Amino acid sequence: MERNRICTLLSSAALVVSLLSGCTSDQLYEYRAHTDTVTEGAGNAVAVNRAVHTLDPWPTYSQKAEVDMDGKRALAAVRRYENNNSTKPSEAVAGATRN
Repeated sequence: MERNRICTLLSSAALVVSLLSGCTSDQLYEYRAHTDTVTEGAGNAVAVNRAVHTLDPWPTYSQKAEVDMDGKRALAAVRRYENNNSTKPSEAVAGATRN
């Protein structure tokens, strides 16, 4: 009789605890559950679709193969850099940059 009463008390206590556990509020879960995405990993699908369906993503100036540079002048700059000697600017140029 005593054993039957203990089992009844334990089972009713378990029932009450399980029913009351539904009344608790996990605020972190609720915060994470209310998102604008389908899953947590979803994010930039619109940007990916826009990039995939772009016909030519490169700008027109990226196809320019001509370099507007004087080769002799570039070689002289590389040599000055390698030898660690620089040319001093003239007074006209230096005076123009001072405030």
